[in-house]
Amino acid sequence: MPGFVIHIAVGKEYIKKHKNEIKNESEFFKGILAPDMISLLNKDIEKSKTHYGIWKNGETIVFFDKFFNDEKVDMNNDYWKGYFIHLLTDSDFYLKYFKEETLELRKNKDKYYYDYECLNKSLMKKYHIDNIEDENVTKCMGYINGTPKYLKEDKVEQFINDFSDISIEEQIRLIKKKNI
Repeated sequence: MPGFVIHIAVGKEYIKKHKNEIKNESEFFKGILAPDMISLLNKDIEKSKTHYGIWKNGETIVFFDKFFNDEKVDMNNDYWKGYFIHLLTDSDFYLKYFKEETLELRKNKDKYYYDYECLNKSLMKKYHIDNIEDENVTKCMGYINGTPKYLKEDKVEQFINDFSDISIEEQIRLIKKKNI
């Protein structure tokens, strides 16, 4: 899964590009972080449950039909819009944008955490990610000076840009049409 900084950057850019769609930014960002925060704060809840799918080898395979059929989910609510953006981001990060990097990473029995820590500082500056009040979130946003092993900053920025362009309504239509 992408790190918290990437998820927040996608959310910030989404709000900029889709003015008037998100009414409650605080709820939207809670939703963006929720799939990871829930299992981070409660070790008894597995990521596969919060991500409506399978969690294996550090990869999320989301079953969107489970998400849309959950009676709690209300796509008119900004929290659930954020949650949906998180699931889409996780799904496409590994399976589309960074497929080759993920294969190389797995071959080396490695994880992306080092790369996230190398990228976090510059991404936080570029996307103006500051004033995070939740210490559980800030713990996951550490940074180091170093060079990422797998992820290139320009490609991560392109991912953030591309992903913030999506239309939630269009994505829902496509997913339901494919019956994922």
